[in-house]
Amino acid sequence: MQISFQPIAKKILILLGAIALLVIIFFAARSLRPDSNPKSIASLSPDTQAAVNSATIFYTLDYTEDPNLWVTRICEMTTAAGCRALRSFYAPSIQAMVQKNHIRTYCQVTPIRLVSEGGNTRVWQVRVALTHPWPGLDKPVQDVFVEVENVNNSWLMNRILFQQEAGDFITPSP
Repeated sequence: MQISFQPIAKKILILLGAIALLVIIFFAARSLRPDSNPKSIASLSPDTQAAVNSATIFYTLDYTEDPNLWVTRICEMTTAAGCRALRSFYAPSIQAMVQKNHIRTYCQVTPIRLVSEGGNTRVWQVRVALTHPWPGLDKPVQDVFVEVENVNNSWLMNRILFQQEAGDFITPSP
């Protein structure tokens, strides 16, 4: 059995096929973009950008890498005091957790709002979405609060606030 089409029907089918293919390519390319936020990363203020970049590095963990690489990367984005705190307080426990649970996750960080501003220091609420959350993690998407500081005209992270500290900034759910 052979199906035959009128020449105009063939042209319409080819046109519809081409449109469908273009739509598929458009959505595939759009989903591959690293930041599909409506707000462009380039349009962020320097302090917001520092909060987003440092939170991204902080929550990107990979057990297959040298454990010191995470600390090196994050210290490039932090103040001297922030780096000291990371090396002495965060790094040992995070590195142990990453190795124990074979954590390999990346994240998407979206700025939510500026919650505090005082002098050269600001606190940004950002939403962190992990690509591969590890067992025992409460939520794969969570809001964190990043304290950034302007040091010599450059915004750097001081630290990620503890949940108790962030309590003042959290709006209660109805």
